[in-house]
Amino acid sequence: MTVALDLVHWDDPAAATLRTAQQAELRDRYGDDGTGHTMTGDGIVAMVVLRDGDEPVACVALRDASGDLGAGVGEVKRLYTAPRARGRGHARRVMLELERLAPAHGCTRLVLETGVLQPEAIGLYLSLGYRSIPNYAEYADEPLSRCFAKDVPAGPRTSSRRSIGAADVALETVPWDHDEARGLRRAMWAFNVERYPELVPDAPDLGFASDDARQGVGVLTTWLARVAGAPVGCLSLRAPRPGQPDGSVELKKMFVSDAARGAGVARTLLAAAHDDALARGFTSTVLATGIRQPEAVTLYLSAGYRPVPPYTDHADDFLTLWFGRALR
Repeated sequence: MTVALDLVHWDDPAAATLRTAQQAELRDRYGDDGTGHTMTGDGIVAMVVLRDGDEPVACVALRDASGDLGAGVGEVKRLYTAPRARGRGHARRVMLELERLAPAHGCTRLVLETGVLQPEAIGLYLSLGYRSIPNYAEYADEPLSRCFAKDVPAGPRTSSRRSIGAADVALETVPWDHDEARGLRRAMWAFNVERYPELVPDAPDLGFASDDARQGVGVLTTWLARVAGAPVGCLSLRAPRPGQPDGSVELKKMFVSDAARGAGVARTLLAAAHDDALARGFTSTVLATGIRQPEAVTLYLSAGYRPVPPYTDHADDFLTLWFGRALR
């Protein structure tokens, strides 16, 4: 079959049929709560339909959002691939075509919304370079929503960090309450307080000490990473809790100090955790990270993690993404 990308009007019959199917699928998955379901063609500047042979199987739209979200902002809407055509890269194709068209419509930044029950969509967006932003507009109060953004066209990234080889990173297993491991977790607490100030508890007894004691319950192994003898990173493996996928074990408290970030310490810690999890008979690892940590998301994606549905209570959680990785 020949794959073709067509730029059509919003009310094109093929596009309308695909959008209707998308909304039906979302209602089935989330329920008919009304958020995001109602939409007209107002502000739509591009509508892309992908045909596999003569059959329309995927679509996506671009809305000019400069009036409500800021100059140069376009919103990605109604990305959908028909179930019979999934797994062939069609969603990626229409997204790349939309990104190609966006600058011609004055869009230098693209934003979008998806839901935590659509890990496959989150995985696609992350793989395309989109990163988390606070929920916006009508999604601001929707805990099941996650919003993402990407500047277009993306420029090359450079790094000035020094290189540390894997041989320079020494790991040791230590107790959870090891002084140097606790010191790194305290630094992680301070880092999180800066990026997530809304989560800082008002009561003094709910600060680092209380949280650290709670997080340490069920820990199986804690690793401390050193470079030239200095402690630079830590990671723990925690026993499964109710709600986690069968056969999985959770990674907790991954942290690398500023001086060693981007230098392979985190990958060395992850490799040790994966080996340990396998030796204990687990078939996968899971973890949660925050939406304001794009560097962590990039690391996990490159290490083989993919978004998964929430495995913790997410009723009021706007700030978390969940990932998993098969070990076999």
